[in-house]
Amino acid sequence: MKNLHTDPRENAPVKHTVTPDDLQQMQQRRIEAHAARETSDALNLLRAFKLGAALRELRE
Repeated sequence: MKNLHTDPRENAPVKHTVTPDDLQQMQQRRIEAHAARETSDALNLLRAFKLGAALRELRE
């Protein structure tokens, strides 16, 4: 449907800039997500080592 408003400012694109607070929150979320991934990776590696040790023990 065509917009029949003749005011050019009304149809102009709106620029949403990132405020410094928003930028800091985004960076903090990225840091926390990275830490969570690192923790998850470390726990998975530890589980793999324990599983390997248990399997070696069963073979013997």
